[in-house]
Order: sequence, then C-alpha cells, then structure tokens
Amino acid sequence: MSAGDIHACDDWLCCPLKNLEEAQAAIAACREEEKWQEVVTGLDSIAVQFDPAVMSPDEAIDLFTEQLLHPSIASIGSSTPITIPICYDPEFAPDREWLAEKMGLSADALIAWHSGLSFKVTMLGFMPGFAYLQCQEAIADIGRLPKPRQKVPAGSVGIIGDQSCVYSFDSPGGWPIVGRTPLKLFDPNRDDPALLSANQSVCFEPIDRAEYETIKAKQDSEDSA
Repeated sequence: MSAGDIHACDDWLCCPLKNLEEAQAAIAACREEEKWQEVVTGLDSIAVQFDPAVMSPDEAIDLFTEQLLHPSIASIGSSTPITIPICYDPEFAPDREWLAEKMGLSADALIAWHSGLSFKVTMLGFMPGFAYLQCQEAIADIGRLPKPRQKVPAGSVGIIGDQSCVYSFDSPGGWPIVGRTPLKLFDPNRDDPALLSANQSVCFEPIDRAEYETIKAKQDSEDSA
C-alpha cells in the first residue's frame, strides 16, 4: 500500500489491504495507538476514526501511513489456540445432509472432515462476538443457502467454503449450518467478552448430544449464580 491508497474524509481514514497477514499487522498496530478513536476492520480493509480537534487530516494520514507501512511485529501478539466443542446432532446441524451431498461425502465422513480442519479468526463483526473464520486448507466453494433462515440459534457453526463462522447470538442467517457449540461466544460479564479474537487459531472437537447438554447446563448455571 501507499499513502495514495488511503481514502480520507473529515474524521475517518480507510485503506484496502492485500492479505490477511497484512491486515492483522495493521490492526494490531492501530489498536495500540490512542489517537484513534475507533478502529474498524474488514476482511481486506481497515478504517480508523480520529478527532479533527486533536490532529489534522494530514497528520492523521501521516500516522496511519506509518503504521500501515511499518507495523510492529511485536504488536501482532499471539492468541492462545482454542478447541471448540461442536455437536453434529441433526437438530443442531440442519444442513449436514445437504452439505454432505454437496461435498460428495457421507454424513459421518462430513463430521470427520469438518472436525479435522483448522481455522484462523479473520475478524469479529456483524454482531458482538460473531467470528469469521478462514480455513487453512483449500475448500471448494459451497455457497449460501438459497433462502436465508429467519432465526439461526447462537452457537451455530456455518461454512460456505474457505470461510466459516460461529453465531454469537440468535439471528437471521444464510450460511449452511454444520453443527452447534454449547460455548457462549459473547458474555459481557467476562473480562474479555468475546470468546474469540482476530488471528486466533481454531479447531473443532466433536461431542455428542449428552456432552453438549452438560456443557450448556453448566454455562447456564454459572450465568444464573
């Protein structure tokens, strides 16, 4: 990127980024800078908000350019890898059969395939704690459902190809659902409300329905305590 790639307005700057590694480095650098009032990231871009009363747009562009061109490697940090329990029970995986047929797999083989994949969190967005994941292996395009659902339960895991997601709250959605985790993706009472963070490595571990209910009941009990 260059300064010419930056789009500027009265109190916002935005810049496209080439790849995930570049994006993660830029995000880490900008979030350490107190002069940015807000840092908003996308899959291939980053935007920052500044206070025009504190620094001029030209000063903001200079600072932004420096951070994008020379991000500190140390600032990228390393999130602890996480293994997310996932239940592939048909009730929690309404598109399992459809996905299996699309992938040319049996339903059981689909579970083994999916739980053997490794992912990295690219960003959080759409709603608090909603995680977008990038698979580390190449996957053929699956696409979205022909008709979105009005309600996808929290914890549902969707996949459309290389990209996957985990729903943090009940919401409408059009991603094919392959399973559901009993873990709470977002809890405002935790020190870190979001379970996942950008650049974190993620894999899924199959659990049966009984294990799902046990973990879910424990979490619900802790919430009501």
